[in-house]
Amino acid sequence: MRNDLHGIIYTLSAEPALRELVEHRNSASIPFGGRYRLIDFALSMMVNAGIRDVGVIMERDYQSLLDHLSNGADWGLARRSGGLRLLPPFGLPEAHSGHFSGCMEALRSVRSYIRDITQEDIVLCAADWVGNIDLAAAVELHRSTGAEMTAVCSEGYGPFAHHRLVKDPDGFARHLLFSEGGPGEGLFSREIYILKRELLLQLMDYCSDALHNHFHRDAVAHYLAQGGKIAVYEHNQYARRITSVRDYYDASMELHQPQMMAELFPADGLPIRTKERAEASTYYSDTAKVNSSLVADGCYIEGELDHCILFRGVRVAKGAKLKNCVVMQDTVIGAGAQLRCVIADKDCVVTDNCFLAGTDRLPVVIPKGERV
Repeated sequence: MRNDLHGIIYTLSAEPALRELVEHRNSASIPFGGRYRLIDFALSMMVNAGIRDVGVIMERDYQSLLDHLSNGADWGLARRSGGLRLLPPFGLPEAHSGHFSGCMEALRSVRSYIRDITQEDIVLCAADWVGNIDLAAAVELHRSTGAEMTAVCSEGYGPFAHHRLVKDPDGFARHLLFSEGGPGEGLFSREIYILKRELLLQLMDYCSDALHNHFHRDAVAHYLAQGGKIAVYEHNQYARRITSVRDYYDASMELHQPQMMAELFPADGLPIRTKERAEASTYYSDTAKVNSSLVADGCYIEGELDHCILFRGVRVAKGAKLKNCVVMQDTVIGAGAQLRCVIADKDCVVTDNCFLAGTDRLPVVIPKGERV
């Protein structure tokens, strides 16, 4: 493990378009891929790069995040000194609701924590995306260029408003395009940054004095306006930000594509770690029919699955037919039920002979713990 980097993951307010998926949790703890949570990708990326000290800034509805992360032992971060630090959203001296207006306000709430960091460089990363980035390679670029700040970017664009860095011939970006809505000039920012601790503190003080709260619009724009330059590390493999139910559903269905699975979970590459939960093997009865589906341990399958993702402990009764569905932990699907394009959250019960159908563009979401 390396001791020259410090990681900070921020788990800010969930996007409203995530609807029922964030009714009882922060977006960072949304289950994904049969056994993971979204934060597992950012946290594993840092651990894979050898970072041994990581702080997680939390905001509202963070109980499930606390339950999942615990002391960080599953990521090798349960340490007597350093390791995983969970930072609740009440570090500002004034009365605060636990809701941050932007990333810089969230960072300002843990200023004393950042001030006491002994490492020279800090890795900043959001927790609402899935991807497997070789952060160690990004750090090597950061060090070799002598940059104060390095951004992880990719070609292409996101389906949401995003920021784009325009790279000069020397490999540095000196211009940032804000809230772009489609393809265009520059590289799509993955909102992962490596920067000097002293630079971060300076930008935090500037934003505090000017009553600014946003990282890109305020802090990065100010840095560039003062003559700063940003090194750019390009990552052009699979990565997707999860900002809506549609994003979540699409990313889940993309796991059925071998290329996407190979890029997210390489057999001989960087592992994605998560909280361990010991389960017996999944049981498939004589009546079970499973086609191109991801099924976690501890399930009991008597019905039919077609292009589905099942989390641990799911039960699918005889005669039930599921197609293009995501079924989260410990949900029960009754006999004869028919589901198509459905996302069932944890601990749901779908009664016998129930029929639910959404579409690829508008999947049906069953909230956590509901009976339908």
